Amino acid sequence: MRRAILVIVTVMSTAAASQQQLLQQSLQLAITAHKSHDLPEARKNYLAVLAINPSLPAIHNNLAAVQLAQGDKEGASSSWQKAVELKPDYAEAHYNLAVLYSEQQGEDTLPRAEHHCGQALELRPDYVQAHHLMGNILASKQQAADATASYQKAAALGAEERGGTAARLHRWDGVAVGHRRRVQLGGGRQCEVETMALTPLVLRVSGFLDASECERLVELASPRLQRSLVMGDTAAAERTSSSVFIGAADDPLLPLLQERLAQLAQLPLPLVQTSEDLQVVHYGPGQAFGMHHDSSAFQPRYLTAFYYLNRVGDGDGGETHFPAADGALSPQQAYAFRHDGAAGGEGGEGGLPGLPGLPGLPGLAVRPERGAALLWYNHDAEGALEPAAVHAGAPVRGGEKWGANHWVSLKGLDSR
Repeated sequence: MRRAILVIVTVMSTAAASQQQLLQQSLQLAITAHKSHDLPEARKNYLAVLAINPSLPAIHNNLAAVQLAQGDKEGASSSWQKAVELKPDYAEAHYNLAVLYSEQQGEDTLPRAEHHCGQALELRPDYVQAHHLMGNILASKQQAADATASYQKAAALGAEERGGTAARLHRWDGVAVGHRRRVQLGGGRQCEVETMALTPLVLRVSGFLDASECERLVELASPRLQRSLVMGDTAAAERTSSSVFIGAADDPLLPLLQERLAQLAQLPLPLVQTSEDLQVVHYGPGQAFGMHHDSSAFQPRYLTAFYYLNRVGDGDGGETHFPAADGALSPQQAYAFRHDGAAGGEGGEGGLPGLPGLPGLPGLAVRPERGAALLWYNHDAEGALEPAAVHAGAPVRGGEKWGANHWVSLKGLDSR
């Protein structure tokens, strides 16, 4: 009898060792595929790991990230929920659930977002992204003072220096205002790049998108538009547009635009892929985005590419306005400038020096041109935040304006 038991135990031990070896192999394959952005292979192997041992919260978390990148928000939500069930003190999974719920519409989604974001902050009081997300949630609940406090907390905690990282990334030489160069992109597309300003470095790229691509982005965004949120202090910049984030999995055009932007900016494709999703924005008559800066300590954006998806008629507004470009105003004066004639300058005639045909708009003001991209660097050549990159979306006085923000984030380097 003892010998039989010994044989059974030996067989069971061998089987367990074989299962453990298979788990380790699948896990290594999953991580390698995930790092190389091979999402189907990563998903397959994460599922293989969980088939052997379903009680691994970190694997549920990783699987959720893959599912979300593939556009499977329901699957991602389920996986993150499983992660927090297995590990209630899993701050990252709570935060990711909060992000998902904050983007959904429904009576219970915002309270659920606030609950999970609160859990993340209780577990990690120094969680910069969670403080920022809580600011967005509170802003959606019309609690402006509390939202501002959350944004300020995020900014204070995220003050670590990222300048050295930014300084190592490729940056075009603007040469001089008016300088033009031809840039060859994939698929035989050739664009003309014109230097619009040197400080901040602003480049206009003609023909970055064709008409059908502009129409496709508008078509994807139209049914899903929601009131835009402001990154940072809700009192710092009035924003009255509608917007929606569109992920790479939502349409084949999105990965194509990621590749095209990486080629244009001469940056690593994985850096663009791991940055933020494309944000499509819509402005109706009278709508605008006040003075703001795209990069901050808690949302460090190396550069911004803004795509113009329709033409706004001459005299109908909607310009992208850099009041501090090449020293026209100081950054402090730029922040005070108001397009409605309030303190800091006049939005009508006279007052501050402006561009020909654009009285009252100091610095650089770029009119929307369908299919063009406007690219500017939010950090200077040494990697420090560029104060002169403060800008605004001028009010649309007639018709409508469609555009898209494509940011390259320094957080993408951290995730890599």
